[in-house]
Parts: sequence; structure tokens; C-alpha cells
Amino acid sequence: MTPKMLKHSTGAIYFSLLGVLATVDSLCVHLEELHSKLQYRQRVRYMKDYFPVNYAVKVHYEDIYRTINVTRMQNQNFTEMNLKLLWVYINSQVLETVLEVLPKRHPSRTYVEDISTLFSYLRMNVEEMVSDIEDDRVEEILSHVSDIDDESKRKSIRPKALFDNCYRVMKQLFQCDWDP
Repeated sequence: MTPKMLKHSTGAIYFSLLGVLATVDSLCVHLEELHSKLQYRQRVRYMKDYFPVNYAVKVHYEDIYRTINVTRMQNQNFTEMNLKLLWVYINSQVLETVLEVLPKRHPSRTYVEDISTLFSYLRMNVEEMVSDIEDDRVEEILSHVSDIDDESKRKSIRPKALFDNCYRVMKQLFQCDWDP
């Protein structure tokens, strides 16, 4: 390799890394905002206190994305990028499901809409990764999650539990500077 070629390839690597770091920084900005929205007191207030006792939402089995699922998938050699992608898409779908059942004037609606907006920004950040999916297992999960058939929604779960799972998995998958 000539010095000129080495200089050129070093510059390309530098700009590639710079692009990756910019994406990580912008992702962390949205995740930190999401982290503040998903604090325990807000989850209890908006997703438990404002709902009837034992209220549950019907979701797909795959929509329940818990830390134990992530650990199991890590043991099955899912890549970290695929786990993050699944987290974004599954929770986007969960938010849509919760918004569908909330009346327009429900006190929790603006809270859920704000979180949904943050997820739309996150989806834009990971959108380019979707075309790079090579794992059939991930594609299968995404197809189940995006299934709009109401009959396939067999699992009933409390809205707060869905938001708790979202928060815990976010903390497990992403390495951002979380405020205490």
C-alpha cells in the first residue's frame, strides 16, 4: 500500500467513525430524554394511577420485550444491533397499541404521545439498520410485531408493565450517561 493510498484509507476510516459517533451521540440525546420521561414516578402516575384497577391491554406475545428475553437472545447469539433494533420497533408498536385504546381526552394521552414522538426519532436513527438485517429470526419477530390482526393479540398485560419493560431493556442495551 502506497503512502497516498494509506492516507486516503485512513481519512475514509476517520469519517466513517465520525459518522458512527455522531449517530451514537444523537441516539443518546433522544434516549436520555426518553429516560427522563420513563422515570418511575411518571410511569406510575400516567400508566397506573390514571387507569382502572387491573386494566390490561391485549398485545402480541412478541410485544412483551423484557430483560430476560434480551438475555436469552444474547445467549442465542443475536447481535447487539439487532437487539436494539428490536427494542425500538417493538416499543413503537406497543405505543401504537396503547394509543389505540386511550380516549382522546385521557390524562395519559399526551404522555404516551410524547414518548411515541421520541420513538419516531429513534426509528429514524435505526431505519438504515433495517436493510442490513441478515438474521431470519429478527425478521420473523418483526413480522409478528407488525401483524395487525387483532386475533393474534393473545396476551393481556398492564400498560405500566409494558413501560417498565421498555425502561429496563433500554438501560440494559444502551450505554449512555444516565442521570441518577
